[in-house]
Amino acid sequence: MSETVRRALLIAIAALVGAVVGQITGILVAIDGGSIPQCFIAGGGAFAGSVALILCVFHALKAL
Repeated sequence: MSETVRRALLIAIAALVGAVVGQITGILVAIDGGSIPQCFIAGGGAFAGSVALILCVFHALKAL
């Protein structure tokens, strides 16, 4: 597998995990009584934070 394909797959994995984390966060905020904009803001923040964290871990492991 080429280096470019491996990097693309790792970034796709980070994005998918971030999407799941963001969606779960949005659902939890909705259950807690938050409004729709609050759900989107919390989910977006969780998505961005988790993707950044995962990419930092991949970089630290020298996978990227």
